[in-house]
Amino acid sequence: MTKSYLRYALAVIFFANFLSYLDRQVVSALEHQLKHAFHLNTREFGYVGSAFTVGYMVFAPIVGFLIARHRRPRIFALCVIVWSIATICSGIAPNKYTLYATRFSIGAGEAGCLVIGPTLLSDYFPQEVRGRILSLFFLALPLGGATGYIAGAQINELWGWKAAFYIAGAPGFLVAALIWNLIDPTPSGVPADPHHPQVKGIRPYFDLLRNRTLLFIILAQAFAVIFLQPFLHFGVGFFEEERHLTKKAATLGLASLALIAGALGNALSGFIGDRLAKTRKGAYALLAAVAFLTGLPFMVAGFTLEQRALFFPALGFGAFCYFLCMPAVNTQIANSVAPEKRAMAYALAVFILHCLGDTAALPIFGQVSDMVGGKKTAFTIFSFALLLASVSCLLAYRFAGDEERPRPETAKAGPA
Repeated sequence: MTKSYLRYALAVIFFANFLSYLDRQVVSALEHQLKHAFHLNTREFGYVGSAFTVGYMVFAPIVGFLIARHRRPRIFALCVIVWSIATICSGIAPNKYTLYATRFSIGAGEAGCLVIGPTLLSDYFPQEVRGRILSLFFLALPLGGATGYIAGAQINELWGWKAAFYIAGAPGFLVAALIWNLIDPTPSGVPADPHHPQVKGIRPYFDLLRNRTLLFIILAQAFAVIFLQPFLHFGVGFFEEERHLTKKAATLGLASLALIAGALGNALSGFIGDRLAKTRKGAYALLAAVAFLTGLPFMVAGFTLEQRALFFPALGFGAFCYFLCMPAVNTQIANSVAPEKRAMAYALAVFILHCLGDTAALPIFGQVSDMVGGKKTAFTIFSFALLLASVSCLLAYRFAGDEERPRPETAKAGPA
């Protein structure tokens, strides 16, 4: 494959991931509108996010099973179509239960993006640049999330909340068509053998859990997501209710945090991680451990300080540290297993991080917020999940010396 084709493939996969995060965060920008339209309290609005994560969690292993038997781009494209249709259907939901069902379906479709996208990119590009390539892929989180916040709010003002779902879902059909025709590369370092053993049953997933580096880095993801999902889901409401910002200011504030901190954090994550990986195993886990711990006090300060000149910079630096971690964590997953097991590893990671992480986090956060009388205290409590994430990363780093895959892999192409 030529460098120009690799750039094209990276752009297509990135845009799919961008749309997936945009679809998710449109809901967060419409919190008050959806609460009013479907008569939801804070806990029930949390269930809107939980329905998504349950779909994500349930279908990730199924996607892992399917791509062991079929071309990955074809499964990926079908997943994009599923979530695009479900996003559009969110705009015609007649009641809250139908809304839950559409969000579940969006999660089911988007599971394919996180399971298949990183594995394709890990196979397109050599290990020496993997951290930077996956950092670009996960840059879609802040960019797509920020766009979802802004677009959701602006479209709601112009045409109403239903139109926001219609417009968010429509581009997915074009992206699916582009993904359908992508080349499915042989995993780096694995011979192009049509008789290569396929994944059978769920036993291989349990076998992966014996890899302590993989286990602890996945647990780190789960703890981090316990904090992230409530922040993304309830963040606009926090700025409106606790910091008394207007709807527009709250949306732009959260979008700006995600955009600036995410762009800087993702860019530096790949650069620093790839440099550290030249001299030590488990470098990406170590980077994430330090960044999670560094960001914690700034997050706490951001939720407790009330002056805008203080809480915005504090949250901004805390978010920068968070986004420094997530590409590193995902790169560590890719480096912790054999190339032919990467898709299984990402499917397992998605299942565990949503099962132990954010499936229950959103309604629990809503319940805690209602109990303590506001989101400020609830966010402060949930911030300490980052401490558990840091400890888990340190444990992953501890075992990486014994379990991380050797650096040399048969690279089919150079960097983009």
